[in-house]
Amino acid sequence: MSRLLFILAFVFAVYGITRAQNFNYTVSTDSVSWNELNTQTILNGNNSAWNFSYKIPIGFTFSFLGRSFDSLTIETNGYLVFDNDRNYAMTAFSGVGDHIDSLGNHAIIGYELSGTNGNHILKIQYLNCSPYATGNEVQSWQVWLKENGNAEFRIGCGQLRHNNVTTTVWSTFSQEDSSYAEIVIDTIQRFRLGFLNMNMNDTLTNGIVLEGNPVSPQSEPLVPGEAIPILTCVPAQGYRYVFTPQF
Repeated sequence: MSRLLFILAFVFAVYGITRAQNFNYTVSTDSVSWNELNTQTILNGNNSAWNFSYKIPIGFTFSFLGRSFDSLTIETNGYLVFDNDRNYAMTAFSGVGDHIDSLGNHAIIGYELSGTNGNHILKIQYLNCSPYATGNEVQSWQVWLKENGNAEFRIGCGQLRHNNVTTTVWSTFSQEDSSYAEIVIDTIQRFRLGFLNMNMNDTLTNGIVLEGNPVSPQSEPLVPGEAIPILTCVPAQGYRYVFTPQF
C-alpha cells in the first residue's frame, strides 16, 4: 500500500508541475502607429456572424507561461486559449465581440503570420467590435505573439473610450439654463487585459493583469479570493502593452 501511495503522490506532483504556469513577465507601455492587417485570413468569412471559437495554427512554436504551443483557440468572448484544460489563456476586451453596423456588416476577426524563422509574428485582429449588438460604439485591437515569447496588445480606433455628455449650467447673465456638449473619457467601459488560468485553481497565482490608468498601468498578480484587477477605461488608439517573459 505504501508503494501505491508513493506512486500516486509522484503522479500528482508531476501533474502539478506540468500544469503550473509561470507568470514571471515584465510589462512595458508605449505608443505605436495603428495599422490594419493587409493579408489576413478572415475567420468569419462572407460577412457572417461569429462562431463561439476558432482554432488556428500559430505558425511557429510559441512559449507561453512556461510551456510551448503551436496552436490556439480564439474564443469570441475575449479570450485566447492555448490548452484544452484552459489553464493557459490571455484576455483582452472581455465581453467586446461581434457587432452589426447600420449597413449590416459584421465585426471582422482574422489573423496573419509575418516574419522569418526566429522572428515570426502571429497577428490577430479584432475590427469594429462592440459590447453591443448594434449601434455606433465600436472598438478595434490586435494581439501580436512573437517567436521570442513576447506578447503585445495593440489598441486601435474606436468610440468605446469616449462618451458625449451634455452639461446644463445656469447663466447669471441671461438668467436661464444653457447647455453644451463635451466629450469625456467613459469610465463605465472597463476591461481586463493580461494572462490567466481560467480555472482559477492555482495555489499561489492565477494570472498577471493590468490595473489602473491605461496611460501607466501597474501589472498585478491575480491572487485567489481577490477581485480581478481592471483598467479604469479604454486606452487611447496607438497604445501598446508588451508582456516580456523573464524565465
